[in-house]
Amino acid sequence: MRVHIYSLFLFVLISMALCLAFSDAYGVTCDMLVMNVDDARTKLRRATNETDLDDAKDYARRAKSALDDAAMSAMDCQCHMAYMEFDTAASYARRARDADSAGEFVDSLNRAIRAFNSALDALRPCAAGLK
Repeated sequence: MRVHIYSLFLFVLISMALCLAFSDAYGVTCDMLVMNVDDARTKLRRATNETDLDDAKDYARRAKSALDDAAMSAMDCQCHMAYMEFDTAASYARRARDADSAGEFVDSLNRAIRAFNSALDALRPCAAGLK
């Protein structure tokens, strides 16, 4: 299973930068968002690194749950576009979890990662608006 290394690297860098921005900008109000985004990033990374398809699907299931949590936290923080992107990422993670083949799994997981990256991009205006 090969997930685009560039996509993985990019989402790790962006998520780390946004977590720092959100921890400063939102304070106590959106602490759950930072935690949920970090949890989703970790679960997606584990799903990409797993070599056994069944274990990778289990991590995709966990990533779906974490992405759902991130979506709800984004909504609580009034980041509606980020909510939509996290929700899309969760849908793709669910498709990866339910994939019938390794190719379908990789395709769905790559789409989940792209949607996650888009959600991180959508969080920037929310963080900037609070500074």
